[in-house]
Amino acid sequence: MSHKPPLRCAVCLRRRPQLCGGYCVCGATVWELIPHEVPPGIVVESLEERSAPLRPTHFSALLSRALGGVVLGLKVLVGGAPGAGKSTLCAELAAQITAKLDGLGYWLDAEQNRNLVQELFPRTGSSSRNIRLVSRRSGSGSKVGWRDALQAVPPDAAVIVVDSLQRWARSYAEQTTLLETVATMRPTVLVVSHFNKAGQFAGPMGNEYDVDATAIVRPKNIEVTKCRWSLCPRTIERSMAS
Repeated sequence: MSHKPPLRCAVCLRRRPQLCGGYCVCGATVWELIPHEVPPGIVVESLEERSAPLRPTHFSALLSRALGGVVLGLKVLVGGAPGAGKSTLCAELAAQITAKLDGLGYWLDAEQNRNLVQELFPRTGSSSRNIRLVSRRSGSGSKVGWRDALQAVPPDAAVIVVDSLQRWARSYAEQTTLLETVATMRPTVLVVSHFNKAGQFAGPMGNEYDVDATAIVRPKNIEVTKCRWSLCPRTIERSMAS
């Protein structure tokens, strides 16, 4: 026995009974489907109207070339083994984004110190002039959490570099919360991630789903394994100097 969708009278909106000669009690003969009630708080949208396409801005930075440009305001997870050059490539791209937008970049540092972060920029001929460092240590020497560090970043910042995800957020739950938090922020965010012994992003698999693009930095190449605005996987070679 086939299931018939519930109908109602198009005039008085009475539900059509199972046994019906085609006429409603009000005399009308036009029936329509009863609309499905969406639960309160649930948003159902039409896909007929197209949203604006993701348009990447192209920079000469190696990380930008690997990604096929950068959609400003989106979030990129940059992983690799220790010493692969993750922070250096993020510094190059961050400097170019700040120059393009004539704004400031904020480097949330839990890996190095002011002098070491400053030294990242000359390696690619980049300037740290528009970059501001947010240290893991407060003026009194106590540790600063990532929530407080992000509070130091103004809404109109051009770019944020989180170095690194695992240093700022030790537990898997905190890593997820950190990524969910930066996803709601307006600046472009470059998140540096450690690799595990298996040569994959450290932490839960969900970390890769919580960002818009993922790039793996290796000594000889950069592999983009996920990107919302360009075809992937894609790989570009690195020169010895990059």
